[in-house]
Amino acid sequence: MRWINTAVYLLLAAGGGMYLAAARKKERSRMEQFLREHGHLLLLLLVFNSMSLCMTFQKEEQEIYVRRDGYGGSERQEELRLETEGEEKQVSLLVRPRALTAEECRVKWKAAFAYLDEHLKGENASLEEVRLPLDAGLDREEYPFDVELRPADYQLMDSDGAPQNEPELMVSEGYGLEELEAGLSTSVTVLLWYGEDCEEKEYAVRIYPRQETALALRFRKAGEYLRRLEREAMYEEGFSLPTEVEGVRLTRNGTRGMSASGVLVLGAVLAGLLVLREQEDRKKKGKQERDELLRCYPWFVNELMLLLGAGMQVKNIFRLLIEEHEKDGPACRDGLIRELKIAHHSLQLGMSEEQAYYRLGRRLRLPCYVKLMLLLQQNVRKGAKGLTAAFEQEELAALEERKNLARRYGEEAGTKLLGPMILLLLVIMGMIMVPAFQSLK
Repeated sequence: MRWINTAVYLLLAAGGGMYLAAARKKERSRMEQFLREHGHLLLLLLVFNSMSLCMTFQKEEQEIYVRRDGYGGSERQEELRLETEGEEKQVSLLVRPRALTAEECRVKWKAAFAYLDEHLKGENASLEEVRLPLDAGLDREEYPFDVELRPADYQLMDSDGAPQNEPELMVSEGYGLEELEAGLSTSVTVLLWYGEDCEEKEYAVRIYPRQETALALRFRKAGEYLRRLEREAMYEEGFSLPTEVEGVRLTRNGTRGMSASGVLVLGAVLAGLLVLREQEDRKKKGKQERDELLRCYPWFVNELMLLLGAGMQVKNIFRLLIEEHEKDGPACRDGLIRELKIAHHSLQLGMSEEQAYYRLGRRLRLPCYVKLMLLLQQNVRKGAKGLTAAFEQEELAALEERKNLARRYGEEAGTKLLGPMILLLLVIMGMIMVPAFQSLK
């Protein structure tokens, strides 16, 4: 991985050199122009590549420290690589969780039973009024014991601490209604196993018929079903769980760390996405500028025709249009006026009119403006003969283009409104059909 990081550093260094060298050049290649516009991407890749390189050094330490799981944790396999004289071998080291000494075990047993004295009742009011399952769960990090429940009467409570107290079931077992109202006395023994050692304690409980909500009933049945699946597959390598049990959806969340190569790839992907976003923004901006120039074209032709017919020179027309726009001109003409300012400034610096009009047409790029600038160049070379007729034809063409443009914008607006109209139609259909189907039940 470090070879890849080194290669990336070399590429970034070369790119940085080209970026600095391009700053002193007036004429740049496409690569140099790209680097000048996207220099921040080099910094982004440098940061992610440095993070990737640092992650590779974290794994090479003089001493390998293996951390065990805490009390009650699980065993795990630590994968190691042995290397010597150019040969290597993969080995697996079984790492067991931290063990308790005999004295620590006695202290933990005492603390665990003290905890169960308070929490074994679960969501019940007390052990003298048990309607819901008992809670014999312990924090494995705090109390590393395997918990076993041994009810005195399995007809009243199962080994998971769940009372068998459905009213119908209890009546079918032969219990009378008076007994159910008074509660059924029994006991449950809690055994805490640590390896081969065990401590136990007996708790007296009184079971009453269950009173639970429909939602609690669904969750309980789902939990019982999952536990039953686990018990049935005790001697198998694994078992499958359904994604839905008793109308309750079952999911499992997990996290996974990112490797050094993943960090580098993430940085490259982010840089690529930034480039694509900038290109897309540039395309949208260019399209918006072209649309604004197209909308301004009929106005521009009409102004040129009127002012040229009044005997005004073209460079003075440009100055007049610029001054009028700076007073109260609409924002949609900003692009055209900006180019007119450049042309007017070039004329003031001594550039020939023919050259200024040619460059103006090249900057505006649209065919209609290029054709109009050619007419102005013809006016400079051959005079105004025939220019009025050409401008009249161009004005008619501009008006026709304006109509087509308005028609196109109308069609685009209708297309954009199609989605909300369909959504509104679906809402109305739902408002009509749902009550209709409910009335049929």
